[in-house]
Amino acid sequence: MCKLIRNNKLIYKEKPRLKTALEMLRTSINLEDSLWEVTMPFFVLHGEADIVTDPEVSRALYEQAGSIDKTIKLYPGMWHDLTSGEPDHNVEIVFSDIVAWLDKRSNLDNSERMAGTPLANGRA
Repeated sequence: MCKLIRNNKLIYKEKPRLKTALEMLRTSINLEDSLWEVTMPFFVLHGEADIVTDPEVSRALYEQAGSIDKTIKLYPGMWHDLTSGEPDHNVEIVFSDIVAWLDKRSNLDNSERMAGTPLANGRA
């Protein structure tokens, strides 16, 4: 799996162009302003040694998200690209956590799955 991700020719590996960076900034601001509206299950993963994106930003995403079902997983010693820029054993840890998080939610019955959604709370 790791080799497939690392060799994916569709992944852009250079620094972002100015227009791309500006769009990322605009999107980040919009996301920050509306994060309280996020009510679906929310999973944040971040390497604590990341120097590209501050892990505190992920902590803020987690704290500001309106979801009842939210999880944050910070990986000590890991960097920015958790699924392809880390040694294989670290990538396996990350994928195992993702699969476990998804498995837990896919085993919920429908009433548990709907809890915390706008429909279940009388909002549409």
